[in-house]
Amino acid sequence: MTRVAGHTLRNEGAPHVVSETGQTVRVWGSYGGVSGYGRGLCSCGAMSDLLDSAHQRKAWHRAHKAEVQR
Repeated sequence: MTRVAGHTLRNEGAPHVVSETGQTVRVWGSYGGVSGYGRGLCSCGAMSDLLDSAHQRKAWHRAHKAEVQR
């Protein structure tokens, strides 16, 4: 896994949503896990599209970091 300064995936890929007030909020999966529907959130503030799983959010973050490095 390539590390890129200033780019870490928040909460190990847990789903996030944007609330009605514009705040980014973590969605808690079963037993406090990272499963479920939501957006991936990078520490730089970038957000993924709505994705079905932590696996998809982690893949998005790998692609995001690769794009940043270019």
